[in-house]
Amino acid sequence: MQEQQLEKLSLLVDDQLANARAIAMLKSVQRDPELQAKLQRYALISQALKAEQGSVAGLDFAEKVKQQLKSEPVYFLPRKKSDDHLKKTSLALAASIVLAVVGFYAGKTQNQAQPFSRITTVAERQIPAEQMNAQFKDYLQAHDNVWYVNNNAGVKSYARLASYQPK
Repeated sequence: MQEQQLEKLSLLVDDQLANARAIAMLKSVQRDPELQAKLQRYALISQALKAEQGSVAGLDFAEKVKQQLKSEPVYFLPRKKSDDHLKKTSLALAASIVLAVVGFYAGKTQNQAQPFSRITTVAERQIPAEQMNAQFKDYLQAHDNVWYVNNNAGVKSYARLASYQPK
């Protein structure tokens, strides 16, 4: 049984062991310190054959690193301000601009919602019809439309003056 495990361990180091068997072998290596030492030796031999530089760490190497990290002091240094402040400021500025634009257009559309408000105000004044007609005639006379304002029956309109009428 021991011979088969060593052979599987050698195949594992050479990466020639199937995945399912490799997982089972690694679990057994994890439980057995003797197999751990053999795996380390096989790995060193493989590196030496491949002319790779390798270094050997002791079995308690990880434990020593863990103890060393526990004994080091912890420094509570203030962190450097990140760009979060700048991001928050730019977001607030953008939101303010959006609110200002929305408020501006809301006021503008409210004024447009009642486009005939001035007309109703004029209608509420109740100016007599004769006075409005007189104002309208004054306007037409001021703009040189005397032919229509005077209601002269003897004067022909512009269209009749320009037309040809056979007799």
